[in-house]
Amino acid sequence: MNNRLKDYIDHNKDAFDSLEAPAGAWASINEELHGKKKIRLSIIRYGTVAIAAALIGVFVYIGVMQQAEPVLTAEETAMTEMELYYITKVNRQREKVYQVSDKYPELKSEMDKDLAELDTIMIELKRDLDDNVDNAEVVEAMIQNYRMKLTILEDIMLFLEDQKEDNEPTHTSYAL
Repeated sequence: MNNRLKDYIDHNKDAFDSLEAPAGAWASINEELHGKKKIRLSIIRYGTVAIAAALIGVFVYIGVMQQAEPVLTAEETAMTEMELYYITKVNRQREKVYQVSDKYPELKSEMDKDLAELDTIMIELKRDLDDNVDNAEVVEAMIQNYRMKLTILEDIMLFLEDQKEDNEPTHTSYAL
């Protein structure tokens, strides 16, 4: 059977070659094949860009929501102001002591040790305040803690001033 087909094709070869393809047929076939591919790639590309943009939008939204500051209650605002007030006073007094206490390094180290202990107690008080353990008592204890720091610093400052006065030479004039 293959021989008969081959013989027929060989015998009618001129008839098969008589028809020519229209001009631009291969160009249109090529465009049709690659054009669909381009459209498919464009859809995939735009889809990928759209998904990436959506993900970026979601991440930005989550980031903004996490950075939004919570609304503070009146008690929390008052507590923050009280802490700021005392922290500022303690830091100013500590700076004064540091400026004057150059001759007494052991006094500085003892002062820092005592203030560190009070800071540890303050951390525990804040933890209690977060647990809502009788807020009024905890707030009062925190205020007492800050006042204790100020008292320690003021006492050290008085001691240093007394030492300074004792070390100053007195000028006494004697008349003959």
